[in-house]
Amino acid sequence: MKLPKWKFNAYYLSAVGIANIGGWIYLLSINLMIFDRTGSALAVAILYMIKPFAFMLMGSWSGSVIDRVSTKNLMIVLDVVRASLILFIPFLDPIWAIYAVVMIIQMAGAMFEPASFTYMTSQLPEVERKQFNAKLSFVHSGAFILGPALAGILFMLGSLEMALFVNTGMFLLSAGLIYLLPGHSRRDSSESTNFTWSTIVQDWHLVWKFSKTALPFVIVYMVFQLVMLLTAALDSTEVAFAKEVLHLTDAAYGSLVSVAGIGFLMGAISTNMLVKFTSAKQLMSSGTILVSIGYLVYSFSTNYVMASSGFFILCFSLALANTGFTTYIQENIPIEMMGRILSLYGMLVYSLQLLAVLTIGVAAHWFSVQTVVIVGSLLMLIISLFLIVSVNRLASSKVAIS
Repeated sequence: MKLPKWKFNAYYLSAVGIANIGGWIYLLSINLMIFDRTGSALAVAILYMIKPFAFMLMGSWSGSVIDRVSTKNLMIVLDVVRASLILFIPFLDPIWAIYAVVMIIQMAGAMFEPASFTYMTSQLPEVERKQFNAKLSFVHSGAFILGPALAGILFMLGSLEMALFVNTGMFLLSAGLIYLLPGHSRRDSSESTNFTWSTIVQDWHLVWKFSKTALPFVIVYMVFQLVMLLTAALDSTEVAFAKEVLHLTDAAYGSLVSVAGIGFLMGAISTNMLVKFTSAKQLMSSGTILVSIGYLVYSFSTNYVMASSGFFILCFSLALANTGFTTYIQENIPIEMMGRILSLYGMLVYSLQLLAVLTIGVAAHWFSVQTVVIVGSLLMLIISLFLIVSVNRLASSKVAIS
């Protein structure tokens, strides 16, 4: 089935937007539900550790599935699975049972992300990918603003349980929109769909072979991910920084998050204009260095105005960096291996993210929060400068693996 360009854009971007808004509702609802039932900040913190664990568990084999089945059908199944599991959460009583269901939901999400990326790349001509990625960034930014706002409205009008039921409906609506998209069958019909341990090991060897052949790409990929790892790790100190360093009230902290949302949105709008005359490498390099500068401003801040300025700069720049990085990946990873490569790389990245969050948390316990954030921001700036050097010096090229 061949869809007009505008219909594909409308269906796919709407599905992504609805799922992302639902994701925010789910995140806030489950956090509040766990805290209400336990009264423990540690119990809530465990929720944030489940996602990287889920990606680590799925990364070793999920890509082997993604590259051999219809990614469209897989996305529909995963959306329906997540919707069904969320529907059961309000009826679960033991906390361990909620954690177990959350783990399965995150495992489905760990497979959905590379499947969705592979599907999107396969459907877009190369010349249209950068512009489409800019639109996708705008959708993510809109969800960042609308998701928490809608969650707050649902919490006021009803209950946490009702919000989760609405979330179930949003995932099902996303699945319905994906159903309207054109199909995408596995690209290599010679590859068997019978998955064995031997099949997975063979896929690991293929990814290793690709990585050795495409070393310049792998270096740029991992250096960029290091910057993003530091942003995730430093984000874990956000509340402590706002309370202990800036001495903000809850309302002021809430408005700081709103500034971040505005920054995301303005960055996405600007990216949609910049993609017409900038390359993916330029977007990635400039965006990453500006993210580091934004974190530096934030880390040295002593008042609300300075902190909000840093927040705005770094969130504005994330739209540029992520659009450039997404396009760079699409330019350099063979579509027929995209699921396997992204899943295995993702497993490594999330393992490092978990380590980074734990390291930052321990450091913040032994030293002042501001000192940790300043050191982390300076390290991020150094890595960003290395990324610029890597992008400019290392030639990138597509590598076909047979």
